[in-house]
Amino acid sequence: MTIEADPLRLQEARDWAHERAIEAGLGEAECFQVRLAMSEAVTNAIEHGSHDRTDEIRLEAFVRDGALMFEVSDTGTFVAPLAPSTFEDEDGRGLEVLAIVMDEVHITAGGDGSILRFAKRLDPR
Repeated sequence: MTIEADPLRLQEARDWAHERAIEAGLGEAECFQVRLAMSEAVTNAIEHGSHDRTDEIRLEAFVRDGALMFEVSDTGTFVAPLAPSTFEDEDGRGLEVLAIVMDEVHITAGGDGSILRFAKRLDPR
């Protein structure tokens, strides 16, 4: 799925991820976590990984190695935070949220953009 880097497309991305989670057989709590993770990932791509609202954000979902995997690709260059966020910070917590609710989170930064990959195991043991 491809969307423009427009905040008005965020709901569509969340709903798409939720549908993929249901199709993969995840339970209600896990589906909520996937929806939350996609919301954070796409918000990050819109705010930090795009130059304007016409930039494309690509969303992919697939099952691999017993996990539902998602990739969010943008046209930006990932810059790691210089310091961990504090309780007073209102921004900069998206990756922390993903790390809490998902089983795997990886970022690949390249010259053509960044890819955020996150996964939820299908058989939670």
